[in-house]
Amino acid sequence: MQTTVTEINSYSRKLTVELTPQELQKLERKIIRRYQKKADIPGFRPGKAPESLIRKRYQDLILQELIDEALQAYYGEAIEESGLEPVAQGKITDLKLEEIEKGLVFEVELEVEPEIELKKYKGLKVEKDVLQVTDENVNQALENIREQFATVKEVEEAKEGHVVHFDAQELDEGNVPIVGHKYENLSAELGSGKFDLEIEKQLIGIKTGEKRIVTQEIPATEKQPAQITRLEIEAKKIEEKELPELDDEFVKNLPESDMETLEELKERLRENIQRDFDRKSEETLNQRLIDELLKENPFDVPPSMVENYLNEMVNDLKRQAGDQPIDEEAVRSNYRPAAIHHIRWYFLKKKIAEVENIQVTDEEVKKLIDESSGIEEKFKEHLKNDRSYINRLKDDLLEKRILDFLKENAEIVEIFPQGKEAAKKTKSRKKTTKSKTGKTKTKKTSEKQSGKKDKEKE
Repeated sequence: MQTTVTEINSYSRKLTVELTPQELQKLERKIIRRYQKKADIPGFRPGKAPESLIRKRYQDLILQELIDEALQAYYGEAIEESGLEPVAQGKITDLKLEEIEKGLVFEVELEVEPEIELKKYKGLKVEKDVLQVTDENVNQALENIREQFATVKEVEEAKEGHVVHFDAQELDEGNVPIVGHKYENLSAELGSGKFDLEIEKQLIGIKTGEKRIVTQEIPATEKQPAQITRLEIEAKKIEEKELPELDDEFVKNLPESDMETLEELKERLRENIQRDFDRKSEETLNQRLIDELLKENPFDVPPSMVENYLNEMVNDLKRQAGDQPIDEEAVRSNYRPAAIHHIRWYFLKKKIAEVENIQVTDEEVKKLIDESSGIEEKFKEHLKNDRSYINRLKDDLLEKRILDFLKENAEIVEIFPQGKEAAKKTKSRKKTTKSKTGKTKTKKTSEKQSGKKDKEKE
């Protein structure tokens, strides 16, 4: 057997495989012996008919089986000999077998991991959102806690902020009920917009037991024009929420609370919100780094990998949907850019890890498991022997290290979406700050201005 590899593009290869007559004859003899055993030829006992007669009588069938068995026997061996690592099953594009004495030649088109040349992965320029907790954020969090511990009382007439429990019957243009379009046990907090703001406004003033016709405008879409829906609402119950007073006593009575005062609660909320802001800021920065990396290092990915990704996506959505049908074509169309993005990031991570020798060992992962406070002791030993779990943790940790490396070597511009200036920070990398107006100042400039002011004070 002889193999030849030809490059088609960055991810496609043509593998040409040539089998010798001797290799084919060896396979042919096995096939002929099988036919000898089962052939029913007048004048010969089973298994005794000569090979020449078997070959002549079953020539076409033997030839087809020879091709199938040759591919089965030598396909994998040819790929291994070529050194290629396909990412999907290859496609046979040509096959020539005129007669066994001339041998067999077949060509396979294979997709492999693309060869990537890192053009730019250091000095990436990205923006980082610096989010700071405001009094408004804290007050909103306090209101959410009050809502959780609110009590309700029934009232007769609905006002803004009240919760109306009702049944709704859809009507036609003549106010005749549409059969099968009655909806029971609905509720809406008036003025919140959580149900439908227009309907909520029309329900202000309704009383318990009252029936009232409201309208809902449904905007036009590509498939249908705008339309007006008419609903007859029957108010079953109206509730008014009573929020607890925000004071020290309220804080002391919170479940599992170790706080004594309202100020302590505010400070705790401020810390929690800031932690959440910082996490979201870091996630956004990571995504911007990845997007910038992909932009600076364009390359195509194997279509088969994209299709496999989309197949998994479709299958996941089918499992989630249960008996409900999904639009597979729309799913594939909508998720295709994300699939390509994901696969390109996978290859770039792999290449950066190789070039910069960024690694994660099993020992490091097992140490993390041992040190984790979120895993019960009795499960730790099991997880350390779970190969799939170890590999997932290694992948996660490797990605984190690669992102940390990119950040350490990036030019990060801090921006303040809330429009507030904050203290400018500098680490080992170059960093600037940028206000909402778009003006930027390096830390060095800021230090000069600060020094100038100090001299003026002196």
